[in-house]
Amino acid sequence: MTMQTHHLRFAPRVLLGFALAAGMAAMAQAGPQDAPARGKALFETHCAFCHGTDGRAETSIARLLDPRPRNLADPVEMARLTTDQVYRAIKEGKPATAMAAWGEVLSEPQIGDIMDYVRTLTPTRLPGMTADQLSIEVGRRIYKRDCAFCHGTEGRADTEAAKVLKPRPRIFADPIEMARVDDGRLYAAIKLGRAGTSMASWGELLSPAEIIDVMRFIRSLEQPLPPGMTRAQLEITVGEGIYKQYCITCHGEQGNAQTPLGHALNPHPVDFTKAHLTDIEMQRAISLGKPGTAMAPWGVVLNSEDARRVILYIRQTFQH
Repeated sequence: MTMQTHHLRFAPRVLLGFALAAGMAAMAQAGPQDAPARGKALFETHCAFCHGTDGRAETSIARLLDPRPRNLADPVEMARLTTDQVYRAIKEGKPATAMAAWGEVLSEPQIGDIMDYVRTLTPTRLPGMTADQLSIEVGRRIYKRDCAFCHGTEGRADTEAAKVLKPRPRIFADPIEMARVDDGRLYAAIKLGRAGTSMASWGELLSPAEIIDVMRFIRSLEQPLPPGMTRAQLEITVGEGIYKQYCITCHGEQGNAQTPLGHALNPHPVDFTKAHLTDIEMQRAISLGKPGTAMAPWGVVLNSEDARRVILYIRQTFQH
């Protein structure tokens, strides 16, 4: 452990001691005050050492801390902080940061005074920034902090970490790969994580609004379709990927079920080159499976859009 790491590790304890000493001296001299004045005095006594008197976290101490104290004057950084989050940060502190717990030092009304004063440090308007732009910027900052290590700053999953992870993190910049990732899947992946992958759940760390912000930023990373590819061709290409991932083992590369597993099954898998099935029949078979056969229900894995795309691929490729 380096000397600097040693100092930073004990920074919350040292800073709390400084603030307590200063606070006791200040309170000894303080007279009756109204709410704004009380909040300002408490903030300057207990918080300004790290966050600065203007809330911008530009103090000499703040520059040494990692992570940096929150910039309370930044409307983007403060946009998604709820009253409850501000309260808990002051009362309980924030693990793995220099933000100590003040619940045993400050009374509930004092915490309330600081909360009210903190809100006055943040501009209420964002000149030239729409609500959508604000959301994307909030998402960009969260993504840079929490997601870029694996997925890359441009969403290409080309980081050193991504190279050793199996399966590889999703490439957000790839319009073909992202075609299957609807909003429901994307939200669930961020909130709940993905079993069998390195994608952890973020639902305990990010609020629903923050998850939506990240989703909007991720959507902004998606690149245009490859030159010459139409939307219709994209659908068939996505269907091909689904077929090769889930169907080819039984139904075969040529769609005729001429595979070792296909031959071993009784009854044999459907031969798509000869079958005359309607889209509804195929959709039902994919979603619900076929009792008495090896055709399992794929509805939990493949949604209706996935089924539609794989049917498009089967029609286009095996049923001329």
